[in-house]
Amino acid sequence: MFTPTGPYKNFKLVFKVLVFLLFFLLFTLIISSGLFVSKLNLEKGQPSPVLITAPYDKSVEDLTSYSEQQEQAANAVAPVYTADQTEISILSNKLDQTFQLLEHYKSSELDLTDKLAELKDSEPFVALPDEVLTNLLQLTDNELEQANQISSRIIIGIAGDPTSGAKEEKELAALKEGMKEQVEKYNMDDSLKSLVKAFIETNVNTPTLAVDEEETKKLKDIASSRVKPQVHEYRKNEKIVGPGEIVDEQIYSVLEAYGLIQMHSPWKPAAGIAIQVLVAMIILISFFYFTAPEILEKWHRLVLVGLIMVITLAIGKAFLAIRISDSTDLNNLTAILIPAAWATMTVTILLGSRIAIVVGIILGIFAGTMADPASTGTSGSMAGLFALFSGLVGIQSVARLDQRSDLARAGLIVAVVNIALVSAITLILDLGPTFWLVGCGLALANGFLCSVLTMGTLPWLESGFNITSAVRLLELSNPNAPLLKELLMEAPGTYHHSVLVGNLAETAAEEIKADPVLVRVGALYHDIGKLKRPYFFIENQFAKDNPHDKIAPTLSSLILISHVKDGLELAREHKLPESIQDIIAQHHGNSLVTYFYHKAKEENPDIPEEAFHYDGLRPQSKEAALVLLADNVEAAVRSQKENTPGKIEGLVRKIIKEKLDEGLLDQCDLTFRDLDKISTAFVKVLSGIFHTRVEYPELPSKLKAVAEAITQEQEIETTEDGQIVIELEDNNNKE
Repeated sequence: MFTPTGPYKNFKLVFKVLVFLLFFLLFTLIISSGLFVSKLNLEKGQPSPVLITAPYDKSVEDLTSYSEQQEQAANAVAPVYTADQTEISILSNKLDQTFQLLEHYKSSELDLTDKLAELKDSEPFVALPDEVLTNLLQLTDNELEQANQISSRIIIGIAGDPTSGAKEEKELAALKEGMKEQVEKYNMDDSLKSLVKAFIETNVNTPTLAVDEEETKKLKDIASSRVKPQVHEYRKNEKIVGPGEIVDEQIYSVLEAYGLIQMHSPWKPAAGIAIQVLVAMIILISFFYFTAPEILEKWHRLVLVGLIMVITLAIGKAFLAIRISDSTDLNNLTAILIPAAWATMTVTILLGSRIAIVVGIILGIFAGTMADPASTGTSGSMAGLFALFSGLVGIQSVARLDQRSDLARAGLIVAVVNIALVSAITLILDLGPTFWLVGCGLALANGFLCSVLTMGTLPWLESGFNITSAVRLLELSNPNAPLLKELLMEAPGTYHHSVLVGNLAETAAEEIKADPVLVRVGALYHDIGKLKRPYFFIENQFAKDNPHDKIAPTLSSLILISHVKDGLELAREHKLPESIQDIIAQHHGNSLVTYFYHKAKEENPDIPEEAFHYDGLRPQSKEAALVLLADNVEAAVRSQKENTPGKIEGLVRKIIKEKLDEGLLDQCDLTFRDLDKISTAFVKVLSGIFHTRVEYPELPSKLKAVAEAITQEQEIETTEDGQIVIELEDNNNKE
């Protein structure tokens, strides 16, 4: 069957070229963007070196004062008020509740005294005398209904009217008086008037008008639009600014209108920056080619490196735009905030320290150029130094990541180094204490920022680019991780076996410069497939019955072999990293289930050997090979009786040689020197675990008596000739 490998390879090549060009353009654009900001010969606030006159007659609008006049006109517009519907609704509801309460007690079967007493428990009735309350209770329903409608029109109408309502609390008194005056004008019973007045006094306590933001904005916009800019008529040869005079906003706008301010062409330095970026990218890719060719094969990792660098430069560009003071020296300190350490720490954790070093050096060069693309001052060299030092220190601080708190410690180390660099620059340039204090504050902020960015972005970058970091592995090694917890509860023998395998493999990994964290975590999970049938594995058989005695050797072999496939299914279900899945799949390779094969051969000499082989790949990495060796060695030494250091060493070397002879180590990068180091490391750990214990001799009879006396809290005495005397608590018996 024909496979279109040629077109596919061409597509990959084209894609890589496009990615290269994309990052080349992004780097060049970010670094050189400062060149395309107007760089004028005359700057605002600076004195003019020469006399500048108008070259010809021209009408120039004074846009500087124009915006100020527009703002003044808008501020002069009085706000438009409208009824506060929330407050009006509250007043209306309270008024209805007042009349409903009165109607309720009017129709109540209570006697008059009780009615008056209960009414006085509620506002506004508490403020009314008994005579008024008595009259109110004697009014008809029609009179009460009419009074409710009239009082509602008065209170709600006046409160919601923009001309009579209260805009502020100081207007409430006038509002209440206006309402009471209107109540007096209506033909109502005096008791009802007293009730409504008491209601007004009690409940009208909040402004009833609110600013109509939309209408007010419309009026402000109209007022602003009516302002016309002032026009200054300049005549030919009229002075615009004299020598030594300050170029303010107005003069600067006139010079711009005449086109007298020239701008240096940015294209030449931009082309130089583009060449610098191109050379740096070629160096980076060449480094990958010679030292880490797998990065070039896995193109998404190239994208990861480029993305991290672009984000770092973009954030740095934003920080460089911040102006913290009128002092140029203080403004240059914002370069400390460029998160180069975040970039190098993240690359170290995800791709390794070698790649991170090159990335850190290139970022230092890029940061220096970005801070001062025209090379007109010290800001570029300062930014480059801070980016370079913090980046390299960030690499060192996470090179041996053992726990998540190490990331916080790394941020602190970066901050301390930045403070030291600030101190050095302060002394070299003879700058004041303000420069040093501000620099120290920014250095601490940079350390904190890089630490937080690293912890926050790692999970996203790991999942997005399918990379397993040491932080993720450390999380998986937590005993409370779901699979490990289930393994401990359901298959405790397998769990403890996995812990011992992890200890063996991790110690050996440190000796041969493999990844000890990956080895330890891979060992913890390598046998999770045994969770499906834990009691078919000897380490979990706590009773004397062995289920394999009741089934055929072929079925027993199938059960043992299937734990690899079951483990992979569990790993995929729990979304374990691919590196852990590889260890699970390869920790037996294609080895033979020797015991059951020989047992089956006793029953059937013609049985094929293929049915008793694991169907996994041979270990493809040092880490997978270490787990395979540690797994076999731990099981063999545990089953061996009367372990001594010599016997342990002989067995360890015998097993490693057998695995080597079987070809299980052919596809990994282990050397004979590595195998010797692995053997030594295994023997050292196993000798500590299975060391010989001293057998304690039996106590003499007199010492037994002393021990029993101590247990019974008896008194012990010794005579002059060394005889032991035990005195009982009742002092009647002696031995």
